[in-house]
Amino acid sequence: MTKMALKAMSRMARPGQAAVEYILTTMVLVTCFAAMYGFIQGQLKLLFILAGKKILMTYY
Repeated sequence: MTKMALKAMSRMARPGQAAVEYILTTMVLVTCFAAMYGFIQGQLKLLFILAGKKILMTYY
C-alpha cells in the first residue's frame, strides 16, 4: 500500500463510532425536547391559572 492509502485508512471512522454518535445525538435531542416540553407545560399551567382567576373575579 502507498503512504496515501494508509493515511486515508487511518482517517476512516471505526465501525462502532457511527453507532455511538447516533446514540449520543439521540440522547441530546430527547433531553432537549423533554426540557422544552416541561417548560412549555409549566408556562401553560400558569396561564390557565391566571385566566381562571380573572374569570372567577368577574363573577364574585
